Amino acid sequence: MNALAIAEVSVRRLLRDRTSTFFVFVLPIVLIVVLGTVYGGRIAPRMGIVAVESGALGAELVDAIRNGAVKLELKEPATVEELTARVEEGSLEIGVIIPAGYDAALRAGEAATVVILGKPESAVSALREAVSEAVAAQAAVVGAARLTASREGIPFDEALATARTVQGRTAGVTVAVERIGEGIFPAGTGAFSPGAQSQLVLFMFLTSMTAATQLILTRQLGVSRRMLASPIRVRTILVGETLGRFGVAMLQGLFIILLSSLAFGVSWGDPLAAGTIVVLFALVGTGAAMVIGAFANNPDQAGAVGVMAGMLLGALGGAMVPLEIFPEPAHTLAYLTPQAWAIQGLREVALRGGTVVDVIGELGMLVLYAVALLAIGTWQFRRILTR
Repeated sequence: MNALAIAEVSVRRLLRDRTSTFFVFVLPIVLIVVLGTVYGGRIAPRMGIVAVESGALGAELVDAIRNGAVKLELKEPATVEELTARVEEGSLEIGVIIPAGYDAALRAGEAATVVILGKPESAVSALREAVSEAVAAQAAVVGAARLTASREGIPFDEALATARTVQGRTAGVTVAVERIGEGIFPAGTGAFSPGAQSQLVLFMFLTSMTAATQLILTRQLGVSRRMLASPIRVRTILVGETLGRFGVAMLQGLFIILLSSLAFGVSWGDPLAAGTIVVLFALVGTGAAMVIGAFANNPDQAGAVGVMAGMLLGALGGAMVPLEIFPEPAHTLAYLTPQAWAIQGLREVALRGGTVVDVIGELGMLVLYAVALLAIGTWQFRRILTR
């Protein structure tokens, strides 16, 4: 009970610190959203279309673009000015203006200009090709209808219906797309899943490093000496402080898992396998915090060293940039860190349906890191308490 009381104090200290609560509860979610957006969080690129008073053929062109081969999120601003502003500010990748009188011009055999707005890098993208393909298909049908109407002496609408029927029966060019090799992540991977996994590992470790400063404050404020003066044993203090660091790491991990699951639909796979990885990595963070807290001379030193170590190991271990795109020898060097083993295990469980058996190697490495760090940290902390 005494050990649990000591652990509870450590967790309460974290929750009372406003700066710590920002890094524990706010920043991880912000970064998950950012990474999810970078690696495909948005459902589709955004295109804006203004087709005011463009007639039936203008509406038909909008539908053709919307239902084309390129998946996109279609927006319809009210005016050309609004469309232009949104393209300039970047909230729309590309803009399309179908002029007023578009339908009447085509029926009369006159030219009708479709305007595409976009930055140089987006104006030549697949979005422009989607517009060009829809315009070309409609132009072919309208051209055939004009020719039929003039030669046969029939109304344009009748000729247009005939041209559409013939177009639907005419064999076109078939493009076969085949995926060769494997992507960075398996097909069907949720946009926010890789970011959630990497941020879980990054912030569990960073939060543990932050909690190391509380260990030093406990000594500096004389709390440890007063506990030793009571009937509490050294072993109980060691267990309590270790559980406190572990509780902080698990609080961080559970928060990210629950919120990412509820808010972003992130799946963590087999609960037993994923839970085991999280618990073992929390123990790794606990051990690292005990080492920093036991060897550092003051809270400022512990905070600086802890944050630097957490960021450096996170970057090297694939918690900031996907481990899957690391070149050699960086990819091999990454596995010198516990972060890389934790992320690899989470990827296997969450993205490939792995179980405990499938990640036994990753679990074994995390156990080794946890045992080594906890042994060093508790040994040094015992020396400090008893000298």
